[in-house]
Amino acid sequence: MNKKILKTALFFLSIVPLFAQTWLDSSVPSFKEAYENIFENVGFACEYGIKGWSEKELTTPEVQKGLSKHASTITMGNEFKPQFIMAWWGKNPLVSKETFTASNKVTIKTPVLNGFASIDAILEICRKNNLKMRGHVLVWHSQTEEAFFHVDYNTSKPYVSKEEMTARQEWYIKTILEYVSKWEKTNNNGKHIIWAWDVVNEAVADGSSELRKESSWYKIYKSNEFIINAFRFANKYAPSDVLLCYNDYNCTDNLKRKGILNLITQIQKNNTGELPARIDVMGMQSHISKNTKIADIDKAINDFISKDVDVHITELDIATEEAYKPEELSKVYGNVFKNYIKNRKTPAKKGVSCVTIWGLNDESTWLNSPDQIKWHQNKKQFPLLFELKNKKYIPKPAFYSVIEAASTL
Repeated sequence: MNKKILKTALFFLSIVPLFAQTWLDSSVPSFKEAYENIFENVGFACEYGIKGWSEKELTTPEVQKGLSKHASTITMGNEFKPQFIMAWWGKNPLVSKETFTASNKVTIKTPVLNGFASIDAILEICRKNNLKMRGHVLVWHSQTEEAFFHVDYNTSKPYVSKEEMTARQEWYIKTILEYVSKWEKTNNNGKHIIWAWDVVNEAVADGSSELRKESSWYKIYKSNEFIINAFRFANKYAPSDVLLCYNDYNCTDNLKRKGILNLITQIQKNNTGELPARIDVMGMQSHISKNTKIADIDKAINDFISKDVDVHITELDIATEEAYKPEELSKVYGNVFKNYIKNRKTPAKKGVSCVTIWGLNDESTWLNSPDQIKWHQNKKQFPLLFELKNKKYIPKPAFYSVIEAASTL
């Protein structure tokens, strides 16, 4: 967006009553246009709208129009996770008559995946609304059906061998990546909708530089082999121009970041041989607080850049903690975005190339789930850029602070 136009719009907004504005009003600046010459992509996470769920976001015209105006990329909060694509919902799956022989020469029987109808519908909504998507996620210790790890896909039986689990992992990654590529070729003239994948999510333990020991993945492998394999298989089956990302939270914690940096190094060292591992991006989730220090964010970003990878801010929200003060949150958002801008990717250096806000409005933020409310001392949180009133999305002062930050470059 032209700086002069942006500043004029911000001045106009300062004299118009805020309650009259929704994110679709022509007087409200576009988030993606404000940042189109700063980051490669900006956007939001959202939910598709599962039967029985209260969130019906991406299926609604209001949200589709709002995302078309404000986002170049989206992330589905749940629907591309293994649990939702498998959709066995705690039961042992049907096993198909098909088999798969993996790169390690192990042949497996393959289970039936039940979640492709939602994938098709989501990709079609993106196509119609000119939206791209970050794929989230291929390998995760959580929200993966437990039967996937057991003999005969039966939770009453032991874990499979490491060799069979590797074959299952390759089959799953191949199946998902090739399904999406085929859909794009058939329905979108081969143009990517999913332009980046979170290949592995949250593998490093909290407050530690070690891997999570409670993960079924770790219990089978006892090492980082399954992580390196994931980046090998993603590299093999994803288009070469689709970015591959490791994604994690609490990146400002020095000990945890040490573990993540070591993991990136190990993946990069295995970018050799017949099955090279490729990693392009570090995903800093950035579930942060109003009390998070900008210097700590800056340190984390630059540590990751030093590993010769770009940085995606993948899940940004800012907890308001004990009390929501609009001006306070606005200032924090402005300072955070100014730091992202300072560390942006340029033709000459790696840097922040994408920023995704984790949610559309305070009323549906995951930070107000029972577990998170308890974590935040039983205080309701107001961490996002919009509030929902009468099914309309109303920009908060923090939204305008983010827009203003773009005009300072």
